[in-house]
Amino acid sequence: MKDISFLLELQKLAVEMDDLVEKYGMRERFVSVLVSGFLEEDDFGEMKMNAIYSYHIDSFFELEEIVNFISTTYDYDPPYTIEDFEDDVDEILKDLNIDTE
Repeated sequence: MKDISFLLELQKLAVEMDDLVEKYGMRERFVSVLVSGFLEEDDFGEMKMNAIYSYHIDSFFELEEIVNFISTTYDYDPPYTIEDFEDDVDEILKDLNIDTE
């Protein structure tokens, strides 16, 4: 119940944002993709999302631009690199007394 109350409050804020767009007459220029929610594992181990969302886009081009913007600006620090994987393989081979050189 707490999750639903939280999402409903977020939805109210999204409506306020939409009202602000109208107030300033920005509808024709405004683009937005809003997705807010929770990822939860279901009984089968699959991830599902309970979310509120709204899209203010007029074309697939605008959607692509937003997705590209997110991809470009998202600062992802992967938990491992290819070098880490190569080091792990070298260690496994060394433990098996297999020369890698």
